[in-house]
Formats: sequence, C-alpha cells, structure tokens
Amino acid sequence: MEIWRRTRFGEEFSKGILIPVFILPIVGILLAFGVLLTNKAIPLANIEKIFEFGTILKNSVLSIFINLSPVFCVGIAAGMAKSKKGNAALNAIVLFFIFIYSMNSFMKLNSLLIDGNLSGTGQGNILGVQILDMGVFLGIILGVLTAIIHNKYFGIEFNGAMRLYGGANLALLIGIPIVIILSIILTYSWPLIQTGISKMTNLIVSTGSFGVGLYGFLERILIPTGLHHLLWVPVELSSVSGSGVVDGVYLEGVRNIAMAELASSNVDRLGPGAVYLTKAMSKMFELVGAAYAIYKCADEENKTKVKALLIPAVGAAVTAGVTEPLEFSFLFTAPILFVVHAILAGIGMAIVAILDIRVIAVSGGIEFLAMMLPVGAKGDTIKFIIVGIVQIVIYYYIFRFLITKLNLKTPGRGNATKLYTKGEYNEAHEKGKDIDLEKKLN
Repeated sequence: MEIWRRTRFGEEFSKGILIPVFILPIVGILLAFGVLLTNKAIPLANIEKIFEFGTILKNSVLSIFINLSPVFCVGIAAGMAKSKKGNAALNAIVLFFIFIYSMNSFMKLNSLLIDGNLSGTGQGNILGVQILDMGVFLGIILGVLTAIIHNKYFGIEFNGAMRLYGGANLALLIGIPIVIILSIILTYSWPLIQTGISKMTNLIVSTGSFGVGLYGFLERILIPTGLHHLLWVPVELSSVSGSGVVDGVYLEGVRNIAMAELASSNVDRLGPGAVYLTKAMSKMFELVGAAYAIYKCADEENKTKVKALLIPAVGAAVTAGVTEPLEFSFLFTAPILFVVHAILAGIGMAIVAILDIRVIAVSGGIEFLAMMLPVGAKGDTIKFIIVGIVQIVIYYYIFRFLITKLNLKTPGRGNATKLYTKGEYNEAHEKGKDIDLEKKLN
C-alpha cells in the first residue's frame, strides 16, 4: 500500500479519479430536488409546470448514474493528463466510442451477441450499443489507458504537412488500434473476470453485516494510501455489490440502484444494498465526538486556539464530508487514534446493517439533507440520525480515554500542534521523516 501511494501512477490515479467522483454528490442533490418536485404530497409539486420540470430534471440527471462508464472515462483521462487536459478528454470519449463499436462488431461477426432481455446475461447496452457489460470498470480502464498514451505522446510534434498528426492527435492515432485490439482481448477475457466478480458479490452478500462493517473499516483505513478509491468505486458503482432492474432499467452498483429507486414511483423502500451507502456517518457524526474529545483534552491555555482550529474542520467534515484535516492529524500525532477511528467507523456501519437502516448518506450533511425528504418513507432517516448521535458519544469517550491514558499529543496538548493535510503527510513520508511535533498552534 505504501508503494502504491509513493508511485507516480498511484498518485496520478488517486487524483484523476476524483474528477468524476466529485460530480456524484452534485448530481445526487439535483436528483433529490427533482424527486421532491414530483412528489404530490408537496403542494408545489401539484402545479403542472413545476411537476413537469421536476420530471424532466429527475429523468435527465438519473442518466448520469445509468451512464457512469463514459463519465469516468473522460474524467479520469482529463484528471491524469499532465497537459492539454481538454485534448485528453476529447481523445477519451473518441476512444470510448471506438471501443464499444469495435467490441460490438467483433461480437456480431462471431455470433456472440445475445437476443432479447439482457439482464443477467453478462451483456448490456452502453449508449445504445450492445457489448459485454463491464460497468464502470470500462470507463476506468479506458480513462487510464487514454491518459497513459496521451502523457507519453502529446509532446511529440511534427513540422510542415505532418503537423496535424503531432501532439494529442498522435496520441489518438496510437490509441485507436490499441483499444480495438483491447476490445477483442476483453471479449474473451472479461467473462472470466465477470465470474470472479459474481463470486465476490456472493461472498459480500453472504457475510451480511460483517461484510458491511469490514467495508466501512477498509474504506477509512485505506485513505492515506489512496487505495480507498479502488475499494468504494467498485462496491458502490459496479456489479461487485450486485445488480438490479428498476423501472425496466438494468443497473449495477448499490449507489446507482438506490438513486434509481429514489426516483421511482414504483419503489416503496430502498433496497438492502443501501446499507453500504452509510459511510457518511463517520463524517457527519463520529468525527464530531472525536473532535470534542480532542478539545476537552487540550491544555487549558490552548483550548481557545484549538477550538478555532477544530470548528471549521468539523464543519467541513459534517457539511461536505471533507475529513482530511481531522483524520490526518491522527496519522501525524497519534496513529493509534486513526486505527481506532477506522475500527469504530466499521462497527458503526455494521450496526446500521444489523438494524437494516436504509438511507443515502455518502458524502456529507448537505447531500444527506437534500436526500432526506425525497427518501422519506423509503428509508430510515430518523433511525440513522439516532445511531449517529449514539456514535458521537461513543467516539467522545473512547477518544478521550485513549488520549489521556496514553498521553497522546493531539492538538493543544503540550507543544503538539495543528491540523494537517494529506499533502503534508505525503511530503513527510516521502522524505522519510516523522512529523515535527514541535509546531505551535500559532
């Protein structure tokens, strides 16, 4: 994991995947707004034009969750490109089209296409083209491949009449035959991967609440390495966590399914996979207890300064799900607290699964509040909040006990310090140095 974090590719991928990831909460909020405007229980939704606008908004925004593969392809390519990001993004969507039509043609020539209902067959329609159902993995693979080719060849320029074929265009020319060959290779190799994914899905489902808790633990503990993206993206957005049909549309991944269920008037309750969408509990509730414990354990003369540091950090975690300032301070000053935090976060999600609490709480409070009314009777918002409040108390007492018992140098205790960023954490480790605990609050 440390090697992954330190490699240039690992760092570039971790940053690149954030480009498409960051649009998901925004799209989710807009979807929730559209659902509200089509809910006849709300007086505003009974106005015909408002209802029509809500229907259009809901259906158009839902298309993003149905077509995440091209979104990730373009986003990752642009995010990982070192220069000329617009050209990389354009090349990505071109290569995406080349790939799906190439695979479709090859499968058609070899009589591999299945007629009729494609649900459960391993094939699906992407942008109207029938190919093997690779889900969001296709977008990730092609996005990364496009970026690698682009970064290697975009700097090569030609003179004279050949000028047109240099730079980003050269990268595209090289990329086209590569993705065509890749489409043929994956036509035969991807079914084997699908079998592995299916077995993984069955394993996850069979572990029940333990599996949910393990996911919650790993999602937190892997954050310093950047590997958490390789965990939550497949679990939430691909067939690893299962698939289903909502209103006749085949969907993969618990998050995509939940969003479709949220928008559907034919669904009375979110599916069981929604328990995997509760990781925001650590952001909205649990870290509040941790921060309060840090404040209470600070030296008396430092409490005012610590409060000034913690309040905006907690605000960022609760509202937007940005937990870096708090979590990376655990890594710097008291790594054991970060490990305990990951364990408790996993236990919190396991409890939610045991109680069969179904909500959509992924990013932070803003998204959660936007989802709360649309989810309504389809979920268990009140129960989720109650468990969250209990977790605040548990976090507070456990963190306070550990800080005082082990004399951990959390912000405000002795000469230990300030809140840190992931960049500072990475910089310290790249230099092979421990964090300097003598940094002052001021």
